[in-house]
Amino acid sequence: MTTGRRPRVSIERRREQVLAAALTEFSHKGFHGGSTVAIAKDVKFPHPNLFRVFSTKKGLFIAVLERTFATIEQEMLVRGEEADNDQLWAMADGWGALMESREVMLILLQGYAACEDPDIRDLMHGWTQDVFERAEALPGVGSDLAHDFFAAGMLYLVAASMNLPGRAGGDPWVERFLASGS
Repeated sequence: MTTGRRPRVSIERRREQVLAAALTEFSHKGFHGGSTVAIAKDVKFPHPNLFRVFSTKKGLFIAVLERTFATIEQEMLVRGEEADNDQLWAMADGWGALMESREVMLILLQGYAACEDPDIRDLMHGWTQDVFERAEALPGVGSDLAHDFFAAGMLYLVAASMNLPGRAGGDPWVERFLASGS
C-alpha cells in the first residue's frame, strides 16, 4: 500500500540538491536577486524546510561560495602545487578548465558584487588572499608573477561571464582575445 508520498531524502542529499540549485540561482541573479523560493521549487522542497538545511539566505549564499572555492582549490590550486614543473602553467590549465563552467565564473563575480555585506566581503577577501599567496609561494613565482596571474585570471573570469569561450568558433575577435596574453 502506497501513501502517495515521495521517498525521504537524507539531509546530506537534500543539502547537495539545494547547493546545486542555489549555484544556478545565485550565479545568474546574485545574492539579493536570487530567490530561496525558486531554489526550493527547483528541488521540489517546501520553502520553509529549506531553512532547516540552511538557516538564512546569506548562509546559503556563503555555502555556495565556499563550495565553489573548494572546487577551484582542487581543479586549479592543488593541480599547480602538485605539478613537477611549470606549476603556474598547471594552475592556468586548471583555471581554463574551470572557465567551462560559466556558473562557477558567475558566482565568483556575484561574490565580489555582494561585498557590501561585511561577512561576504571578509569571505571574498580571504579567498582572494589565499589564491594570491598560494600562487606567490610557488617556486620562481613571487609577488609580481602572482599578480599578473591573478589579473589574467580575473580578465578570463569576465570573458567567461560573457560566454566568450562559447563564441570563439564564430568570432575572430573572440578567438584573438582568448589566445592573447599567453
